[in-house]
Amino acid sequence: MTTLPTEHVVVGDLSMAFHQCGSGEPLVLLHGFTGGKLDFVNQMPWFADQFHVIAPDQRGHGETGHAPPYSFNQLVTDLLGFLDKTVTGPVHLLGHSLGGMIAMRAVLAAPERFRSLILMDTSSRPVSMIPPQMRVELAEKARDKGTGILARGLRTLARSPEQQRGIDFLGEDEHWRRIEWKLEQMDWRAFRDLGSELWSHEPVTGRLDEIRIPTAVLVGADDTRFIEPSAEIAKTLTGAHFTTIADAGHSPQYENASAWKIAVQDHLNRACA
Repeated sequence: MTTLPTEHVVVGDLSMAFHQCGSGEPLVLLHGFTGGKLDFVNQMPWFADQFHVIAPDQRGHGETGHAPPYSFNQLVTDLLGFLDKTVTGPVHLLGHSLGGMIAMRAVLAAPERFRSLILMDTSSRPVSMIPPQMRVELAEKARDKGTGILARGLRTLARSPEQQRGIDFLGEDEHWRRIEWKLEQMDWRAFRDLGSELWSHEPVTGRLDEIRIPTAVLVGADDTRFIEPSAEIAKTLTGAHFTTIADAGHSPQYENASAWKIAVQDHLNRACA
């Protein structure tokens, strides 16, 4: 099991937790909804010989503080403030799912802060990851019984082949340890409010042509919810490289780690050339 020390930095009203390793140009890895820096802890050393690799926990997730408001605008403000405290110069930014939605908005808000962009299994439009009524019911359960109860429900679901590959990458016990830890750490209000924003946010599709930095769009071939949104982003963004990662779903960094690593490294090579 790969481990990295957790560090903290104060950003506005928030203590933000993060992992870091390596040296060179900064490469920031931004997790998705209900995720955390733990989602990239195995992958960070793969790039540490060339880059200063950083993975933060977003507001309401992991070891970062719990402090409403939980909104896309606030997460963008948090990210830019975090960069002010942890790096110098423009960064390479990878955003996964919700993290990709925040990454697009951050680049549009402050393009001078970014060297390149990787959008992974994400969308520029609203997407319903959890049906609204189910989301409300789950949020109420998390409020009353703790967010850890959400992990216990996940154990009862059938596994797709790509999910099983991700479990095999980490090992059964470690996979569930991470799922339970991330959900237990999450603020139930973040689950409720950011879950709502995922399906109701204002699209940024019409602004994607403002993004002028080198961009790669990655999506798991079996991530049916995000294949079309990812293809739309790649088509709209001039010069974007679009890669479909075979034998992977929503978390290709685990489900087909070798292909994901190659795709990310190819983008970084192009961006740094």
